Amino acid sequence: MTQYLFVGCILAGLYVIFIWPTQRLYSSFDNLERNAKRVITGTQLQQWAMGLLASEPTNPTPKVADLGTNFPPQLLGLIRHRPYIQVQEANTNSPGSVLLVWGSGFLGHSGFEIGPTIFVSYRPNAQAWQPGVYFWTDSPKRRR
Repeated sequence: MTQYLFVGCILAGLYVIFIWPTQRLYSSFDNLERNAKRVITGTQLQQWAMGLLASEPTNPTPKVADLGTNFPPQLLGLIRHRPYIQVQEANTNSPGSVLLVWGSGFLGHSGFEIGPTIFVSYRPNAQAWQPGVYFWTDSPKRRR
């Protein structure tokens, strides 16, 4: 009887150490859009992105830490890892936009493409939150 209890404790420990953190990561990634809608609006995202574009950043790929308080704190708790940020300056074909990306090669990628109200995302899997704000994912498992 004690050997079964010992084996059960070992299996429970292995689950807590290896499987549970992975399940939490998958769950937060799979529910990224839903969780984001709970903590931030499209208008708030758009106001932040337009402010970032107006400041003419010298780095087209700033890190969240570099932005300091100029990053929506609501987005920090969505997934354990911070997003990759890419600032696209306006050109003759498109207004400026900001791309936020979470994920990895293992998980896939999801994020936001944010621009002015005239901005249109050309990603085939982008879903509009409002004019100029789009959520997208490239993971086949997570596409709707």
